[in-house]
Amino acid sequence: MILAAGEGKRLRPLTNNTTKALIKVNGKPLLQILIEQLKTVGITQIIVVVHHLKNTVISHFGDGSHFGVKLTFVEQKELKGNANALPYVEPYIKKERFFLLAIDSLFETDLLKRLLSHQSEGVFTVKEVEDTSRYGTIAVEGKKVKKIIEKSLHPPSNLANFSVYIVPKEIIPECKHVSLSPRGEYEITDALQALIDKGMTFEYEKSNYILDIGTPEQLQEAQELAKKFRL
Repeated sequence: MILAAGEGKRLRPLTNNTTKALIKVNGKPLLQILIEQLKTVGITQIIVVVHHLKNTVISHFGDGSHFGVKLTFVEQKELKGNANALPYVEPYIKKERFFLLAIDSLFETDLLKRLLSHQSEGVFTVKEVEDTSRYGTIAVEGKKVKKIIEKSLHPPSNLANFSVYIVPKEIIPECKHVSLSPRGEYEITDALQALIDKGMTFEYEKSNYILDIGTPEQLQEAQELAKKFRL
């Protein structure tokens, strides 16, 4: 499942007339890069959540057959946060676990294989950072994630949480029960924390390279990363 509904406000004016899914990095739309990466680990059935300029994405990618996958587009009716997106895809989730990716995440392709090597019910992707003020960070016990702390002045670690996960299907009903966050959105991290509190096991996998592409500066950094890894 790929979350691609947002407006990409911090990338304006670039996103005034296009969506993040169609922004090109190293000559390819971001959605195409994720599709090709998922194919390397045998994932060929992909749900894409859309909203902003959704028809431009749907018309470009169609049913996915041109890219060797089956794409299902699901519209998030209102942009009320990423947890609000998951109930819309409930009828399409058949597996016990699934990849959950943000459209603006760029990472080394081998990361997906490493995530799949975990036998836990869910897996976080994290990156060691010096300045944790921009990120949610995780508290860990061995390889297990025990808590997610959003943008704290006293973070539990230097392991920043990035939006590339393996999640259990139980996250979907949990997303229906999260409360609005201080920024007025329904957050997936709150649903993940609720599952951890109920006893589900989540581990973490480190990436040294993963990026969130939210600003023009990060987009330029992504261009260099994509060239390095030939994405």
